[in-house]
Amino acid sequence: FVNQKGFFRLPIRCYIALSKVAATMLSISKFIGLITLTVRGVMAAPSQIHLSLGGEPLEGTISPSGMYVGFYDDSNKDGIVVKYGATSELLQKVISTSTNYLKDHGYHHSALIENLPCDADTIYYEIEGDTVVRSFHRAPCESPPSFTVSIFGDFGYLDSVQRPVKLKKRDGSPFHGLEPEWSAQYSRDMLETMKDELDLMWIVGDIGYVDDSFASNPLKFTYETVYNNWMGWMQNITAAIPLMVSPGNHESECHSPVCVAREFKYGRHLSNFTAFNHRWNMPSAESGGNTNMWYSWNYGSAHFVSINTETDWEGAEEEGTGDSHIPWMKAGGFGEDGEFLRWLEADLKAASEAKARGEISWVIVGGHRPYNTIQKMPGVEGWFKEYGVDIYFAGHSHSYSRTLDVKSSPMYIVAGGAGCDEMGPSKESLLLGPVGSDLIESDRYSTGVLTVSDSKLKWKLIDSIDGSTIDEVEISK
Repeated sequence: FVNQKGFFRLPIRCYIALSKVAATMLSISKFIGLITLTVRGVMAAPSQIHLSLGGEPLEGTISPSGMYVGFYDDSNKDGIVVKYGATSELLQKVISTSTNYLKDHGYHHSALIENLPCDADTIYYEIEGDTVVRSFHRAPCESPPSFTVSIFGDFGYLDSVQRPVKLKKRDGSPFHGLEPEWSAQYSRDMLETMKDELDLMWIVGDIGYVDDSFASNPLKFTYETVYNNWMGWMQNITAAIPLMVSPGNHESECHSPVCVAREFKYGRHLSNFTAFNHRWNMPSAESGGNTNMWYSWNYGSAHFVSINTETDWEGAEEEGTGDSHIPWMKAGGFGEDGEFLRWLEADLKAASEAKARGEISWVIVGGHRPYNTIQKMPGVEGWFKEYGVDIYFAGHSHSYSRTLDVKSSPMYIVAGGAGCDEMGPSKESLLLGPVGSDLIESDRYSTGVLTVSDSKLKWKLIDSIDGSTIDEVEISK
């Protein structure tokens, strides 16, 4: 019931049995409604609105010159107008492009607003069909006194009260790896209270736990519904603050009984990080990266690098197949052999040179899997030291930990406690790691905030339930 990494997956025999039941039910007309996406139909306005940094820097600057505006439309595949401007008059416009990766499940749109002048701090925008004029802040052309980034991973959807686990063993307990009591709502609510203080967010993998969604409805196709609902749940934040995302193992595929039973209708279309790469728009083209799997960007005095801990290197967990390791659910192969690691070394080297020239002060890397995976990635641990990476952020472990030594670079931080159906209730507030270790650890529901200035990095872990500071540390130049 638990894969080799300790996370919930059904045994193959259970997939087969449930898939047979699902296939039988799907052949009966009165159960056809079970595979119909609940949000389909006439939509009053574009939904799931989300921002991400993008656009080539203006001459003489290093930060992105604009913003990707992403959104969902149930039926409109044609370009949709996004009007924008430095005032609410919205005198300029761009046309979105759309993509559909699953038949009869809507269109995901993206519009790039770029080449915004440096003096245009606040940009207003309105999506055709929407009645709300929204706004965002342009990335600063010059390094500001400070800026803040919320960084965390492993963030589910709602909680066990609103989405109880129904996939259970004969004794009534959830399958191993799933928790009977859990919550992501605490972190979502805390982010809402913090949003006016944040300049951007970064989720380092495992977004929504949509591949676990069938645990609440084993014989229904829930993957797209839950993904849509998660993005709608976050819209009040993501329509105002750019959200950057990194791939985690839970992004790799849909392996529910319905997806396995209906391989050619669902399973193959949702394998190999397809939904993740179609729903989000990261600045890979601007940074020489690849899709949303690896990319980088500058913001203020920092260079950020989002790496791929899942595929495209020898020994990666999803090197050949997705998280369930069902043989026909292939994964990886986003670049040529060695492409990702060559890109990563070149990007880190360029950042180190920019640091030496005084163009940036910090190099911050994030990926889904923690230090034990970095050790396995050919060359990566050495590059982190050689090219002066200051902090590496990860998730995957549903808890918090960080290395104690602030003088040794990089500092390794795992911020995987945002809450999901594989993480039970909060326990101890903060404790030292095992005797002899160099870690601080916490099992509380939490997210983190990194405040960046030219001379200092300040990291705080925020308790999602009561807002208290669980841990904090500063790194000074």
